[in-house]
Formats: sequence, structure tokens, C-alpha cells
Amino acid sequence: MTKAKSSGQLPAPAADDVLDYGKLPTYLGYQARQAQAAVWRDFPRLMKGLDVTPGEFGLLTLIAANPGINQISLARVYKLDKSTLSYATNRLVKRRLIKRQRDPSDRRHYTLWLTPTGEAKLAAATAKVEEQEGMMDGMLEPGERELLLTLLKKIAHAFEE
Repeated sequence: MTKAKSSGQLPAPAADDVLDYGKLPTYLGYQARQAQAAVWRDFPRLMKGLDVTPGEFGLLTLIAANPGINQISLARVYKLDKSTLSYATNRLVKRRLIKRQRDPSDRRHYTLWLTPTGEAKLAAATAKVEEQEGMMDGMLEPGERELLLTLLKKIAHAFEE
């Protein structure tokens, strides 16, 4: 009997259909993350030609709903640290989707506004997101969307306190 030669390589990982996920599928956080990842994986297809990321869509939506919001308030609402928000807003400014103006009540801060280009880009992106939302609605039974939103908000709120 000859001994098998070691290739020095690790065995190939198990295929998804035979992989044991242990308790992961029973965890709400895991399932919430899986759902978010699935939606975000579809985002590039959805936004083809628009060049908008999920994070940018959220920022543009918040700025549109709150014209003149300052960066500190936006960072707090969107749960971003100031440096991450600064990077994201710089990208949006360079693309002429938003403009920054000194806050007249506190010259140390900037307020954010959508430009006409940003308004048009957000309108096009919103139409695409609403398409995706409609697709997800089609997967749910009547009343499940509202219930799911209520439950997700309840969990998010509990961790904010």
C-alpha cells in the first residue's frame, strides 16, 4: 500500500448545497444581513448607467428630503462617522450631484443641497429602486411588507437606545 502524496493544498470547501450553516439561519441578524446583501448585489444591475451606489442613493434621498441639512446632522442620521461621510459627500460634490455651502448660522459647518443634476439622478434612481421594491412586494403576502417594516424598525430602534 502506497501513501498518497500530499499536494500541500487545503481540501476544497463544501458546495453550498451540502454546507452545514449550523445555527446561522436561525439568527435574525444573519437573515437581515442576507436579505440586505441580496438587495445590494442586485443594485449595480438596477442602477446600470446611473452610477449610484446604495449608500449614495440613501444620502441623496436624505439631502432631498432635508434641503440644507448640515453634514454633522446627516452623519448622525445616516449612522456614518464624519470622515466616511466627508469622503462620500466629496464624491457627490465632484460629480456635481450636491453642492456644499457654509452654514450661515455656524460658519464652521457646511449645509448640503441637491443640484439640478442631483435631482434628476435621484429621480431616475428612485424609479429604479421602486421597481426593485415592487419586485420584493410581489414575493410577500398582503400585509407582510408593513409587518416586516414594523419589525425591522423595532429591532433597529432597540439598538439605538
